[in-house]
Amino acid sequence: MAGSSAAARQDTNATPFNERTLELNEVGPDTYVSVDLWRPQGNRGVYGGQVIGQALAAAAKTVGEPYQCNSLHCHFLAAGTNAEMIAYEVRRIRQGRSYCTRLVLAKQGGRVIFVAMASFQRPETSPLDHQYAMPDVPGPESLISHEERMARATIDQSKIDEFAMLPVESRRVPAPPAHSDLPTSAMWLRAKGDMSRLDHVHHQSMLAYASDYALLGTTARPYRMGRPDSRYRLSMMVSLDHTIWFHAPFRADEWLLYVMESPRGASGRNLGIGRIYRRDGVLVATTAQEGVVRGTDSEADPQTLEF
Repeated sequence: MAGSSAAARQDTNATPFNERTLELNEVGPDTYVSVDLWRPQGNRGVYGGQVIGQALAAAAKTVGEPYQCNSLHCHFLAAGTNAEMIAYEVRRIRQGRSYCTRLVLAKQGGRVIFVAMASFQRPETSPLDHQYAMPDVPGPESLISHEERMARATIDQSKIDEFAMLPVESRRVPAPPAHSDLPTSAMWLRAKGDMSRLDHVHHQSMLAYASDYALLGTTARPYRMGRPDSRYRLSMMVSLDHTIWFHAPFRADEWLLYVMESPRGASGRNLGIGRIYRRDGVLVATTAQEGVVRGTDSEADPQTLEF
């Protein structure tokens, strides 16, 4: 399991959690509106992970105990703007004894920009239980934060400040030199602030928020985009769909290891697969995401494509 260095960094998470990121106001029957949206610098739309997390939070408001989300399947249809809050309309598709299903339509300006299908399960135990083993990596206490990494790379201070304000902190696990150009990556992440008083819905929604953070970026690692010695230049990266399956309980405000890989990129689309582990080695969630990833090759004739 994950180790830690002798010179471990201070590791506290005692400040209150900022619930505004996932907060929703009820405006009608099974209809909710966001109160906060983040559009990262340079992005064509709001952060997709926030829409995913808010959609799950909206669906969960229509589901009673003891059901818990077991899967969430999302499709991004159009970029959202932070100039107008998003309305989430939840439709109760099915209510069964073991499972129930909800459809979520996210709307801005009267048009649907995102859809999600959420499945909720009544908890049960099973003697049939297996998982992929958690890789042995350095613990988060021995690694630098994302903001520190950006500062060392002399990235613009405004962008560092922007990431410092996010409700999630992350620490990237360095790749072995022989793997530096492979479509794989790993990072520790957790919500900033104490979420101990919040229920499982908040923890699942927060992990859904964070699960979109670096998955698609992992799929572009073989092309070394952004590096001076790369022959490739990125022209577009945008999510098409995102899925998360929940397997076991966890706390989003405790360190979780996110292991990501990309089995295929072709036809202007790249696929990423992720596994999320608790520190005790239990695999708590699996993710999958496909996105449009387009770039130019300086050693080939350029193509003009529209999305």
